[in-house]
Amino acid sequence: MSQKAAKIFLNQLAVKPESVFGLATGSTPLGMYATVKKAYSKYGYDFSRVKTFNLDEYVGLDKSDRQSYYAFMQKNLFSHLNIKKNNINIPDGRAKNLTKHCREYEGKIKKNSVDLQVLGIGANGHIGFNEPGSLINSETRVVDLDKKSIKDNSRFFNSIDDVLKQAITMGIKTIMSAKKIIILASGKNKAQAVKSMIEGKVDSYCPASFLQNHPDVYVIVDKEAAELLKKQEYKKNGWSEILVLNENILPKGEKILIISPHHDDSAVSCGATVKALAKNNDVYTLIMTAGYRADIPGLSRAQKIKARVKEARAESKILGSKIILGNFKFYDNGKKFWPDDLEKFGKIFMKIKPDVIMLPHERDEHPTHLLSTRLALEYFNRKKIKGIELWFYEGLWSQHLLQNINLVFGFDKKLLNFKNKALREHKSQMARLPLVHASQALTRFRAMTMPEQRFVNFGQTPPYFAEYIEAYYRVQV
Repeated sequence: MSQKAAKIFLNQLAVKPESVFGLATGSTPLGMYATVKKAYSKYGYDFSRVKTFNLDEYVGLDKSDRQSYYAFMQKNLFSHLNIKKNNINIPDGRAKNLTKHCREYEGKIKKNSVDLQVLGIGANGHIGFNEPGSLINSETRVVDLDKKSIKDNSRFFNSIDDVLKQAITMGIKTIMSAKKIIILASGKNKAQAVKSMIEGKVDSYCPASFLQNHPDVYVIVDKEAAELLKKQEYKKNGWSEILVLNENILPKGEKILIISPHHDDSAVSCGATVKALAKNNDVYTLIMTAGYRADIPGLSRAQKIKARVKEARAESKILGSKIILGNFKFYDNGKKFWPDDLEKFGKIFMKIKPDVIMLPHERDEHPTHLLSTRLALEYFNRKKIKGIELWFYEGLWSQHLLQNINLVFGFDKKLLNFKNKALREHKSQMARLPLVHASQALTRFRAMTMPEQRFVNFGQTPPYFAEYIEAYYRVQV
């Protein structure tokens, strides 16, 4: 649940670095915040242009109080990111004139339209501190807390008597003004509230039910919170399934191994990604075959091998990877791999000890591509390899099923030019197949169509990612 929510959150940041986020407190979003912190360290997300607005704060608590939501956010998120202090907005529970403060807070939100609002839901159906009875046109204000909310929040205090009885909260209208909303719920105690929110009547007795009228809401719940729902199958949206990467958001300090069945496959299928990864990672390209079957008129077997190795080395110089010549035996018969092949692959794998392996996907119709992937997967299975990521790339001979794509790398003309330059080095292959044009067409097609296919309902305006996209199916071994 937390990982799906974090993907939506981080993808919003990836497509709009100056995003405005509305944030919630309490135990529900803690897992999401922990996932965001880890992703910040691993991928280098930049929060320097982000603005945030918190939903609420207790009246009477100073921000230095450990029970304040200011302290909560600092401890669990803000102190771990490169967000600017002046861009953090949290209601002041000690403001001298609370009415004026609420009005000013509301005005600031209106000036900085929230791109993504994160919500939890109370057992009584409240969102923020909009308790049952809150009106659809309510804005930021001081509210009296419901007895149920006071009881639920007492777990954060020494006793129920210590729980504050009033809070400043964004109103229903304020929340509904966000462009996109994600709401999280877990546990049996939230099941009735989730049912009322999704399948119940829209009214003030369950403030969360007003979200039914918002055009872009993602509800992420666990099985226990969903147990009372009559309908158990709802649309799964790509925002929570796909990891969006670009030149500035990529793994850093890792070892990457690209399995390239032929000398040109790495450039054809993932050349832009390789170039970007090589900037801050150790990248190795393992060429599986000798390449003498290539249709290169006038050259002997030895000359073909020499020509293709020369082309691969030229590509590696451009993209920044280190070439490993595998020359696996399976290429000699094209039907199966041999024990010697497994042993050789194992030695290469153990020498590099990669964190990420990029390889052809299991539906690739090219027999050499398929054998290369099956060889690697068989080794992982036999040796019970764990803890690495597999990024299955797509190529010109076989594309991913749309629903299987769960990682995309967006890039611009600059990286495309590097990719095309690397492809042009494979002169022996350019004569029989226009690799540059075909590869570029696939990346452009993905960039033009995938945002609408996976991230919005058909007919809605999709988010803009990049001019070009290389698409992957990503799994954790």
